This record gives sequence, C-alpha cells and structure tokens, in this order.
Amino acid sequence: MVYNNKKGAQGIGTLIIFIALVLVAAVAAGVLIQTASSLQSKSLDVGRQSQEKITTDIDVVQLFATNTSDGVINGGTDNMTVIVRLGSGSSAIKLSDLLVKFDSQSGSQTLVFGTNISTETEYLVNFIINGSNHNAGYLVEGDLAEFQFQVETGTSVGESESTTVRLIAKNGAVKPIDVTTPPAMVETTTYLFP
Repeated sequence: MVYNNKKGAQGIGTLIIFIALVLVAAVAAGVLIQTASSLQSKSLDVGRQSQEKITTDIDVVQLFATNTSDGVINGGTDNMTVIVRLGSGSSAIKLSDLLVKFDSQSGSQTLVFGTNISTETEYLVNFIINGSNHNAGYLVEGDLAEFQFQVETGTSVGESESTTVRLIAKNGAVKPIDVTTPPAMVETTTYLFP
C-alpha cells in the first residue's frame, strides 16, 4: 500500500505541474495577443501619417511682387502674391495649419492665415477659382487661390538677389520656391516664378 500512495503523490505532482504550465502558456498567449494588437494599431497610425505626408502637396503656379517699379521690393510697402493649387491626389489643406515663410538676405518673416494683410504677420487668401467642394477655410481640389502678404518693414530685396518663399503645411512636405529677382525691375509688377 505504501507503494500505491507514492504513485498517487507523483500523479498529483504531475497534475500540478501540468496546470502550472497551462497557466503560464495562457498568460504568455495573452501578452502576445496584446502586443500584436498594440503593434498593429501603431503601424496603422504610422501608415496614415506617412500617407498624409506624401499626399499633402501644394503646386505653386505663380509668384510675383507688386510696387516694384523702383527696382526694389521694399518692406512695409510692397506685397508678394503666391498663386497656388492643391497637388494631384492631395488631401485638403486647412489654411490655419499652413505657414508662409519669406526669407531674403535682409530678413525673414513667418506668416499665418489671417484677414489683415497690413499686419506683416498674416497672409490673406483670395480664391480665384472655387473647386466643387469649396470650403473657405481649406484649400481643396479644384481651388485656385492666391496668398498675399506684405513684406516685413526693414526688408529690402534688390535686383538680382535671391529669396525663398516656403509653404509649410502641418502634414506634408515643405514647398520651397527659390527665386532670383530679375536684373532690372522697372514694372509695377515683377513676376518671380515661374
């Protein structure tokens, strides 16, 4: 009988080890499922953000300055105008999330969407053509818009000087427009791009 008691004790010990292994396997499976779910969620977010960065694009149609008959783009009196449209396949761009940055040899200014061109910190948007899904606070497919801003006081861009206008969307690539002013600016309007 002592022999049978030992067998029973070994059977209970084996059962306990088996139950412990099943519990450990269940916990490990739970951790793996939770980790896989978390990684899938993160990868979907990264994919969506990457797609927005790639597909959010602005096409610059034209860039010109006004009041340049004196041969200089003067800060405080002269205006810059950038005519833009949405790039092919691009998602709509919220104008309040779009910055316009103007860099020259004599200064730099950053402008936000606004309604007052004379503040030197805001750019004004006029829609030349409204797309079929036009929304005043957004640049959508089919829209053709002009961004106007006043060059900051103290900035002076003369003939044959390099300047850069950058359009910076919250999502998407920075759109730089590098230009060199013509060697003779004698007209009221000077076209800088294309």
